[in-house]
Amino acid sequence: MAAGALIAGLGASRPQIVILPNGGDSPELQPEDNRPRILSRGEWGALPVDHTARNEYGLYREGSNPYGWYVYPASLRESYQTLIIHHSAVYEADGPATLMEIQRLHRDDRGWADVGYHFMVDKDGTIYQGRDLTVRGAHTAGFNTGSAGICLLGDFRFEAPSKDQSDAALALIRWLVELLDPTHLAGHQQFNPATICPGPLLAAQMEGLARAAGLRFGIDGYRPAANAADGCGCCTCVL
Repeated sequence: MAAGALIAGLGASRPQIVILPNGGDSPELQPEDNRPRILSRGEWGALPVDHTARNEYGLYREGSNPYGWYVYPASLRESYQTLIIHHSAVYEADGPATLMEIQRLHRDDRGWADVGYHFMVDKDGTIYQGRDLTVRGAHTAGFNTGSAGICLLGDFRFEAPSKDQSDAALALIRWLVELLDPTHLAGHQQFNPATICPGPLLAAQMEGLARAAGLRFGIDGYRPAANAADGCGCCTCVL
């Protein structure tokens, strides 16, 4: 994917962060930032966080409940190092219907408190908010603490992302670079080799995506938080 065909870079100013309560919408930024349009959870019909979930039960407690809902105690810029890219493998009638199916799979089948990804990008370039950025994700077994999960909707074993989808993903990633100050971008399969996610036709674009966003490509930058278990390791996704 040629960098010249993608959305232009972000400005140099640092965004100001206002952290919302657990389970709400992602942090809101000041109007002058370069945040792309992101549809809120309310706009796509997300269900509320379920703190009775069997594999992400209750709130995190060091020692007694290491796999609970973990809110990063430090600033976002101190908490994240890596962006991890996924594909949904499933696609329903449209984007919102696909998001509802993903949330159902993650809550009901995998026993997580919420959709595991922080953001999802539709085929037409629409960006959707997943779980709050202030909260650890549930998207890459053993590597959730300190990583943000971005899922492109579609099955990229059989089709490549559209230009609108790729451009929107890059705009999102560039904003997250400004917001979170990560160092690396990688695909799900690089961390969990048993899966084929994010699919070979998206994986082929990822090194160029990292380069266009000013990130290093690979898993070397991942550093889990010293005071937290890495969250539910029950990800059994092979697609």
